[in-house]
Amino acid sequence: MCRKTTIACSSLVFLGLFIAGPVAASQVVAINSADFDRWNYAFNGTPGFRGAAPTFSAVGAGAFDNFDGQFLLGFDTAAAGVPALGPNEKYVIHAVTVSVTHSSGSFVYDPTFDSYATYLDAADPDILPDDDAGRPIEIYGAGLRGGYSGFGFAGGITGPPTFNEGSPYAFADPTLPKVRNAFPFDPAFGDVANPVDDRLLTAAPWATAEAAGLNPGDLVPQGVPGLSAGQTFTFEIDLNRPGVGDYLTEGLEGGGLLFSVVSLHTTNQAGGSNPNFYTHDSFDPASVPPALTIDFDIVATPEPGTLTLGLIALCLLSIVARRSRPRRG
Repeated sequence: MCRKTTIACSSLVFLGLFIAGPVAASQVVAINSADFDRWNYAFNGTPGFRGAAPTFSAVGAGAFDNFDGQFLLGFDTAAAGVPALGPNEKYVIHAVTVSVTHSSGSFVYDPTFDSYATYLDAADPDILPDDDAGRPIEIYGAGLRGGYSGFGFAGGITGPPTFNEGSPYAFADPTLPKVRNAFPFDPAFGDVANPVDDRLLTAAPWATAEAAGLNPGDLVPQGVPGLSAGQTFTFEIDLNRPGVGDYLTEGLEGGGLLFSVVSLHTTNQAGGSNPNFYTHDSFDPASVPPALTIDFDIVATPEPGTLTLGLIALCLLSIVARRSRPRRG
């Protein structure tokens, strides 16, 4: 094959876009208040209605999950206008940002992930030093068990298969680990609620919380009821993490995205030294609920084999046409 014909065949790859179908313009959907937010904690007497969700650790407590105080939140993307897929279409996700706002609790800002090995007992040979001040706030997906197979946005107390804000917290003694019906989830590790006890020392969150205007080690601003909200944190979800893109795509196909916000801040019975996040049920007029922004495309996909066969046919036609041309001189 002559060089010109090779170049011509290579250029036909671009013509395959017409076979695959047009690419839709990028879309950005913003949801300014979570449709589902719940303090996922054994002793929460008002699931789905509490005004704040604290996150904290139970590492070394001998019971509970390591991520003990968890903030489970979800967004009804179908109701927010994310279109359903048509035949031979797929979502291409460019960015997902989740934000939560701190209401009360005195702690310092740490935007960097601390390996779970830094939380091990001091006598453990695998312990690593934590070289910066504070502990990060983390985000994962959300998984289900106990007979539940999907999240719902209807609220209220419901049994399987749909888990709503008021659904039962656990399927066994709620003070035990790994009995919560909803839990922090990662595609590579499954249930990540016990990263220290389960020795998930290579695990890492989908993002750590970042705070505009703060430097590492700064004291995190708290809210003033009725006057001002505390610090807003944002999570830029790492779309390159194995399985995260599939999790998000499946969520959009099902009409909603669910996340678990967690941290391993130490605290005591009285609290005060760990994050507390506003929920959409807060009565504080200055509160800021959790929010989501997603940037995505919907692209057409060809029937299996259509693109390949089409490119081969175009290339062959190009070769035949060039060989049939009369040579000069």
